[in-house]
Amino acid sequence: MNKHKSYYFWALLLCFVGGLWILQSELKQSGSVLIPGNGGEFTLASDRGDISLSDFKGKVVMMYFGYMSCPDVCPTALLVMGSSMNMLTQQQAEQVQGIFISLDPDRDSPVAINQYARGFNESFIGLTGRKTVIDQVARQYKVVYKKTPLKNSSIGYVVDHTSITYLVDQDGVLQYSLPHNSTAEKITESIRALLK
Repeated sequence: MNKHKSYYFWALLLCFVGGLWILQSELKQSGSVLIPGNGGEFTLASDRGDISLSDFKGKVVMMYFGYMSCPDVCPTALLVMGSSMNMLTQQQAEQVQGIFISLDPDRDSPVAINQYARGFNESFIGLTGRKTVIDQVARQYKVVYKKTPLKNSSIGYVVDHTSITYLVDQDGVLQYSLPHNSTAEKITESIRALLK
């Protein structure tokens, strides 16, 4: 009898692990990766004072790291995020908060970054902070970035950075990491999967 119980236990465990592997493989093929456990709480500066991720508990948070002087990658990602918001119903959109986090605090003030973010969707907010704080948040979300000097350029430098759209669930847990080539439709689909 005990041998049968042991057999069933291992068979169930194998099925469970296999199911997780299949789910992860399908998500990767569709351009999403399910990565619970990464990310986490943070507090950054806005034009209205400090804002924390936990301030949006009960909402799905759609988040992107970049900077205002970014020539193409950031505007493209933010346009896709804005288009994704427009695909949601009004009731769904009210349950989503878009956040743009600056990786260039030397040039992006809280007022400027917020105005920039709102240009892509009036509900979006822009956040920044001291470099040490931004570095910590970037590590939490596995964002890699660095300043690259530009010779003979009026802007002085660019910030090379990871281009990923993050989706955090209503409990503040990072659930999806969507690569730069993700369509608005794919992001909208992932948001809807998290809405309760």
